[in-house]
Amino acid sequence: MTDRNTIGIGYYDPFAVYPLIQSEFEKLFPLQNLHVRFNPSQPLKTINNLPIQMIEEIPNKKSATMSQDADSIYSRVMFIKVESLDKYRSQVRPLIREWLKNLVFKYRNSWMIVLFIPLDAKDKQSTIIKMSHFDKLLKDFGQDGKELSTILPSNVTANDFENCLKLKQNEFEVNEVQASIKNLLSCSFNQRYHLFVELIKQRKVNSIERFVAYYSLTNLFDDMRLFHDALSNFEHLVTELSLVIEAHPELFDYSVGLPETFDGFNFEKFIDEPKVRANLFSGENVNLFELRCFVFLRQSYTLEKLADTSNSISIGALQISKLYRNLTLFLNDISKKNSTDLKEFEFSVIQYYLNIPIIGKLIEQAESSPDDNSYQLKNLLESRAELKLLQRSILIKLSQLNGLQIKGLEQAFDEISLEDEQEEKPKTSPTASTNPILVQAMKDKASYLDAFEKLTEDIIEDFLICERSKTIDVLSIDLAILNYEKGNYSECLQILKDSHEFFIQNGWNFLGGILLEIYYECVQKIEPQDNDEVLTTCLRILSVLVTNQIDINSFRLIKNKSLIEKLFQKVEEYSLLQNFKIESSLEDFFKTELVPYIDADESTTKDKYIMRLKIKNPFGIEFMFKTVELIMVDDEGSEIVLGASDVKVTPDPESTIQISTNRFLIGSFSPYRLSILMNEKLSLILDYGKKELQMTNASFVSDTVIEYNTSQDRIKQSTNDSVLAYQNLDKLNAHFNCANHVKLGTSEVVLKIVNGDNVATDINVKFFSTTEGLKLDKENETFEKLDKKERKDIVIPYTYFSENKIINMRAKIQYQVDGETYIFQISYNIDTTLTISVTVQDLFKQEFIYSKFQIGTSNSKFPIRLLDNELTTESDYKITRPTSQVHDIVTFGEQPATFFYKIIPNDRISSKDVLNLKVEYSNLQEECEDYVSLVVIAQLKDIGLSKYWFLVKDVIINKASFDLNNYAINNFIKFTNGLELNLLSEKIILHYVESSADQKKLFNLMNDLLVNNKLDVDAAKLVRTAHYLYISVAVPILKYLQVVEYEYDRKQYVVGEPINVQLKVKTITKWSDDDEDSIPLAASSPTRNGSASTQPHEEKFQLTIQHDDNWLMSGLKKFTFDMHQPEISSTDLILIPLNVGKIPLPRILIKSTTKDNDDLDIDFINGSETILVIPEVHSITFAF
Repeated sequence: MTDRNTIGIGYYDPFAVYPLIQSEFEKLFPLQNLHVRFNPSQPLKTINNLPIQMIEEIPNKKSATMSQDADSIYSRVMFIKVESLDKYRSQVRPLIREWLKNLVFKYRNSWMIVLFIPLDAKDKQSTIIKMSHFDKLLKDFGQDGKELSTILPSNVTANDFENCLKLKQNEFEVNEVQASIKNLLSCSFNQRYHLFVELIKQRKVNSIERFVAYYSLTNLFDDMRLFHDALSNFEHLVTELSLVIEAHPELFDYSVGLPETFDGFNFEKFIDEPKVRANLFSGENVNLFELRCFVFLRQSYTLEKLADTSNSISIGALQISKLYRNLTLFLNDISKKNSTDLKEFEFSVIQYYLNIPIIGKLIEQAESSPDDNSYQLKNLLESRAELKLLQRSILIKLSQLNGLQIKGLEQAFDEISLEDEQEEKPKTSPTASTNPILVQAMKDKASYLDAFEKLTEDIIEDFLICERSKTIDVLSIDLAILNYEKGNYSECLQILKDSHEFFIQNGWNFLGGILLEIYYECVQKIEPQDNDEVLTTCLRILSVLVTNQIDINSFRLIKNKSLIEKLFQKVEEYSLLQNFKIESSLEDFFKTELVPYIDADESTTKDKYIMRLKIKNPFGIEFMFKTVELIMVDDEGSEIVLGASDVKVTPDPESTIQISTNRFLIGSFSPYRLSILMNEKLSLILDYGKKELQMTNASFVSDTVIEYNTSQDRIKQSTNDSVLAYQNLDKLNAHFNCANHVKLGTSEVVLKIVNGDNVATDINVKFFSTTEGLKLDKENETFEKLDKKERKDIVIPYTYFSENKIINMRAKIQYQVDGETYIFQISYNIDTTLTISVTVQDLFKQEFIYSKFQIGTSNSKFPIRLLDNELTTESDYKITRPTSQVHDIVTFGEQPATFFYKIIPNDRISSKDVLNLKVEYSNLQEECEDYVSLVVIAQLKDIGLSKYWFLVKDVIINKASFDLNNYAINNFIKFTNGLELNLLSEKIILHYVESSADQKKLFNLMNDLLVNNKLDVDAAKLVRTAHYLYISVAVPILKYLQVVEYEYDRKQYVVGEPINVQLKVKTITKWSDDDEDSIPLAASSPTRNGSASTQPHEEKFQLTIQHDDNWLMSGLKKFTFDMHQPEISSTDLILIPLNVGKIPLPRILIKSTTKDNDDLDIDFINGSETILVIPEVHSITFAF
């Protein structure tokens, strides 16, 4: 592109001075370091390499230069010489006046007068008598010149610098002259800048005049080589033009004038700039097409100059890249806003800009640099390639108009109507091109294919440097289609390997489908016996039909039902030819939605459970699936498999099918795998997640409460799609409980089975547990038959030594109904902690034993109700109990019930003798739960929702806590966590109950039950589950019983009066056992730490009377006696009372002299007696 708008300095040379200094003058150009400032608040901008053109002018005569563009003259200079003052007055001064009036002030330019002094003239200085020529010039035309003031118009401001310059021949002052010229141009720029800015402010918004002002300001920046400012203003200019067109469309001529031929087309010459500028400034006959082209041309010139003057290759390449992007936008804009066919014009304009000289210059600089800076051209080459892509698309459209098409490409670029009924497009006649490239390309199909291939290869070459690998892959597809069109099927097949997948994965469903069809046809032509490849391709084509069915990019839009049926027939044919089974992704063909509820099958009395599966049919044809199978797994890997056979799917967009199972597992499950068998060899598979088998102690049912497992999910899911499988009252159901009859020292649980509405036969029950260390004494049980609704309790003994009382128990029940096998499996975590506690204390007397039993609760929060208790033995003992026995006693936390039994031996006792205690009781918590269960079941049956009983019971009711004290005393049930349970019930019901009507009924039921409600207990309906605790204990054994007695005369003494007392001690061994190794089992027997040996040997004891502040004692306070001495040992004492009142007798302590033998007890006959001591005064003493 040629330089334009060079800054002009007009000169007037009436005395032929300029030729004498021209060579020196032109050496000053282009100007360097010209500083301008937009306004005082902004920093200076520096302009380098500003080209200057000296243009000769003559006042009153229109030169050719002036007629073209007076605006290009920024400043004016007049060259004069003065031989004498007379000639100055007569010739020079009048010429200066005319020049100023007709040229300078008319166009409001900055100006300067240069006084030339030849070699043969003297530069005289002014004297008092005579003024020098230069001083005379200054006096007339200087800043305050008298001549200047007479001709200066009122709207013109005088220069703020000296307008006169003296120049001597052969004494050219470069700096002075250059500074003066810079002052001229800087002044002129400021004048014009502020003028245009003011015009923009004054002109109406969205007016053509405002647009002209914007253009003038932009042109000013462009002329002054302020390219960045110009570029920024061009963007405002384009926006302003759009606003003017919208506001005043009547101002424009919308005709489009194209050149007669595009042979040798030059976009710059195509624009008649003087005409466009003239029309624009006049506001008449403004052709919009020409104006748009003109604005873009000027903008592109600015970008070219920026690239040309840039300091680096990369910055230059960036500017050209921006030019190409703007060109694309420009061409799109004019093609949309003009009805005239501009394809050849667009093609030619692109060709023009692809060949601008700056491109070659930048590439040459990059390649010739020693460091090979070609990578810096990445932006340029990328934009150039994209521009060539636009040019290629124009070529394709022009070829279609001429009947030249490439199969695949013309489908990819056809416009698909969104209307149901498509109108036939009018046939277009071939267009005659004049662009030589297009003429050659449109000659015939072979020429078109060659031109298309060459252009595509050029694009790939540019993108290769830019590392646009994906784009290269896309363009390679075009080459593949070309090869297909030419019959080069092998090359086409090689290029298309996996390329169609690239398009589909990136959303180009339509083009991906077309490429698949081409790929399929290539396979059919080259490898028709490759069954695997044919089948795979057919499946891929079908999968493409599923994606984006309503999008304009959908491949499905060009496929009808008959074509789809043929594809499926191909799939059926080639899949059956396979030697192995094939699995394909279900989601590629059918979208499925699992209805997340496992329900009992209410259509049959058999123990079947069902789920529903929604299948979306995108093909609009009917299908018959051999089987449909869904595998559900819990967090431990246990499976429920639901299925159906011969499933018919209608052509409707969505169908719902029912799948069922005979295998039921209680718990929370997630979908693992869905498989649809199309035929014996082809299955469609949907994997929901990966299953990791990991058995744990966790159970979803914890002590009959279904809980969410807090451990990390082992089925990786993106959403919470868990499905709860719970039992149904009308089907076979089962439950683990602690045994109601518990013998201390043994461990048992009970499996309660309730049969459904069918006779079950060949029942096999397997028991197992995941609790570490627990050993089952019985692992399975079989029985022949269960009648309808029959109940069966199976006791399961086990051994488990641990402080942890929560154990996991599981059962797998397999049975037959009408020859069909059913499996029912449950898992419960059971709390085996006893709610009752029993302690016993033995009191030995000479002839009998008292056994004191205290029965209470093991947990103070859960009172129990004592119904009965009994102590029995099969040995030779007589056991008596209180005559009045209290039943139905409620024991609270620290308030145990106490019972006494009197045990009288009829013969010698033995450690082998056993006492049996039986305690009958019930748990108040259990009573409340059972009664609430009766009420809820009745209400559920009334509203027809009994199928939700186990959901309500296991998840909600068994989490309830009650005010047990009020229940025990006032006989009503009140929930203490009713609000929390009600919130929980809402979440559970919303999540696990499908029907909104059922949800509403359950909400009301639970709200009435749980929130602010007191449930009165009907005694007639209350059924208490009795628990029995059996405890077997050995008869208590004691080696020595020391019977101690104080003997004295009377009951009353005076203080200080000596009392004669005889202390008697008798040792009894009747409560000992002959078995030396036996150890009493009663918890409180005093023989816990001693030996029970009764072998004859000497045993001595030491008796000690303990010190007592109430008594003064005389005699032996400590003595030793032998059990083989006379039957009764005694000693005399004197006790002197020191205080008055009822004084207890001193306490006695007896211990064996053998340190390791403490198997003895003391029976203090009168240990609880007191002696009344009175004062000596004569007074009456009352004893109370």
